[in-house]
Amino acid sequence: MKDIIHALHAELLKSKRTLAFWLTLIAPAVVISLQVAMMWDQYGYHLEQSKLFGSAWVFYTQQTLVIWSLLMLPLFVTLETALVAQWEHHSQQWKHLFALPVARGALYAAKYLCSVALIGLSCALMIALILLTGLVFRWVFPGLGFEAAPPLGEMALYGLLMFLGSWLIIAIQTWVAQRWSSFAVASGVGIALTVASVIVIQSKYAGFYPYTLPALVANGFSKNIGALKTFAEGVLPVKELLFGSIGGLVAAALGGWHFVRRDVL
Repeated sequence: MKDIIHALHAELLKSKRTLAFWLTLIAPAVVISLQVAMMWDQYGYHLEQSKLFGSAWVFYTQQTLVIWSLLMLPLFVTLETALVAQWEHHSQQWKHLFALPVARGALYAAKYLCSVALIGLSCALMIALILLTGLVFRWVFPGLGFEAAPPLGEMALYGLLMFLGSWLIIAIQTWVAQRWSSFAVASGVGIALTVASVIVIQSKYAGFYPYTLPALVANGFSKNIGALKTFAEGVLPVKELLFGSIGGLVAAALGGWHFVRRDVL
């Protein structure tokens, strides 16, 4: 455990003032900017959908989370894990790290946990930006429905669930990025699997495809407003959540098992 803490601390220090860190701020801002532009250009559509959903907050939050989790999040995970891996690949530091009195498994765990921390930060920022822009809409678009109190508890809950559902993607992309030193390979795999998710999410296999799990979790947001008050009656996406989170931990362990047997000589 001490090795993991030391290795993770080193990874977090390396991430400061790097592209990997700044992307955690930029990626959510890009999605929010697109949503603001759509709101400005299609006010009538958003007014109609807000009435259909029963709340402007519910429609805006679910729409933003689905776009984020289906398209941006998997691509963002792909880029983040590739950038984290490149810190060693680029400078050929693996031989040096493997020669240190630190367990190899701790080095891999630190890489995975560093990526998890960066993705978690971006998901938290995504929820914060949804809340902030919704409050701005209250004044810019009066009558749209943002005058009502935002469902803060449910927004925070689904931000967390969506993050947990992404752990399997992070585990897969971490292994790919650590296994192959080429940035193009890691990026290509993630892009191809993300593009496929747009098709798979419409099929019966969506619940078993790692890259659609966060979107399936986010899609349940409108069905579970009030879930914190009547949690037992909520229709929470349990299968997708367990597959994404526990499956992510299992995949990370398998990736670490393969990593420690890697020959870098």
